[in-house]
Amino acid sequence: MQQLEFDCPACRARLAAPASGASLTCTGCGAVVQAPKIGVAAGGAPDADFMSRMSDHIANAAGVERLEGFSLADTFSEVFSRHSEEEVERYFTVGGPDTTPTLQDVDPSWPKPWVFARMLMLALLVYFGFDQAWLQYQNPNLLPGLIIVGSFAVPFATLIFFFEFNVRRNVSMFQVNKMVISGGVLSLIFALMFFQVTGHLHLSWLGASVAPLAEEPAKLLALAFVWNKKRYPYILNGLLLGAAVGTGFAAFESAGYALRFGLGEIVPRGLLSPFGHIVWTGMSAAALWRVKRGRPVELEMFRDPRFMRVFAGAVVLHGIWDAGFDLPFYLKYIALGVIAWVVVLGLIQEGLKEIRTEKAKELAASPPKLSVAA
Repeated sequence: MQQLEFDCPACRARLAAPASGASLTCTGCGAVVQAPKIGVAAGGAPDADFMSRMSDHIANAAGVERLEGFSLADTFSEVFSRHSEEEVERYFTVGGPDTTPTLQDVDPSWPKPWVFARMLMLALLVYFGFDQAWLQYQNPNLLPGLIIVGSFAVPFATLIFFFEFNVRRNVSMFQVNKMVISGGVLSLIFALMFFQVTGHLHLSWLGASVAPLAEEPAKLLALAFVWNKKRYPYILNGLLLGAAVGTGFAAFESAGYALRFGLGEIVPRGLLSPFGHIVWTGMSAAALWRVKRGRPVELEMFRDPRFMRVFAGAVVLHGIWDAGFDLPFYLKYIALGVIAWVVVLGLIQEGLKEIRTEKAKELAASPPKLSVAA
């Protein structure tokens, strides 16, 4: 019988299971793990096996790790659990000089985010209040709040999701918010500059799909310009900071569209924002971070295939997103978003492995001291 090979999610040791879903003890760390569940559904119709193959093809094309041991249900298992306000407050008091946990206190397993759901519900309630007040009173003083809250609600909740995935807990919300504002504004300015360049390259035949040629480099340049420092060297740090720039860009752009074309732009752009600029910039930044490894940004890093494949993927996804065709029920945008999230999850898996490896090295270098009785 052919055995199923997979990596232990705790120590990355290569294991072999007799069947999918089988439980066994890892020979590397001793943890009890479960083999990935693949195969066919009842009646012979392919289900998880098809999705696994599709995920593998996307990961291979982007040059990221294929997903192993990832469970969507397990990842969101804490969303509906009860959590106190004190837990939420403690969740955000990390990343400072005195509030960053030691590496040995970090859990490098797949996170189970839940704070983002609370933030999303709060933002949507505030937006609903503004919307109902506007419908009732038609007071123009309500419009700025309606546009700002509507443009930032879903993007910021998505950013909190990325914040929760930064398991190293070494980036504070102050730094994240700084990147949203400064990176978002700077990326918009850079994009306008790059649009002037693309205008001279006679690319009008691309139509709206010319946008990623200006916007994707602009967002990454804004990130490199604001954050060209050695602090925060991890792949998950880059993912979070890139998502912050994408959040600012997406929200400010949505506010501009609402101002120009009406409030009807807010809801569809908000609902689709987790599939667009935030993940595109996050995946590009994470790919750059895995190349630079804590060093200042250099031009050669942008030529590294490990970065180029992911960045090219973001540009292509953005180009198709802006292409002049649609599918019913936003299927085009959802499909593009799923592809982007497969790449992001592959980078998250690699980022968790990076922290796991560093933690193991630190443990090996500084083994716990045994007390000797007198």
